[in-house]
Amino acid sequence: MSPEEQFHVEVLKLLLQVATVDGRVAHSEIGHILDTARGMSVPLPELAALTRCLRNNEPLPPPNMGILRTNPSAVIREAKALIASDGSVHAAEIEMLRQIRELLGVIN
Repeated sequence: MSPEEQFHVEVLKLLLQVATVDGRVAHSEIGHILDTARGMSVPLPELAALTRCLRNNEPLPPPNMGILRTNPSAVIREAKALIASDGSVHAAEIEMLRQIRELLGVIN
């Protein structure tokens, strides 16, 4: 897998974490994640493995923050877009975004 593909897989893993943080996953969030995965050309086997975890209520694999730190602005942009996709922002999502920014070393 190329470094770009690996980055996209890690973004997808992070988005799945964000989508589940409020205890529910809206259909609009699932659609947004799948559209994002297609737009990023996430390899189908990786996408299938991640969606299987979500569908079967299995633990989601943690994203590799080291890889995500290579382009923190893209990561935050995708996380914000996902959070807004269901039309409501929950406190847990705001806190998750704050933690993501902190883990990525983004100050403002």
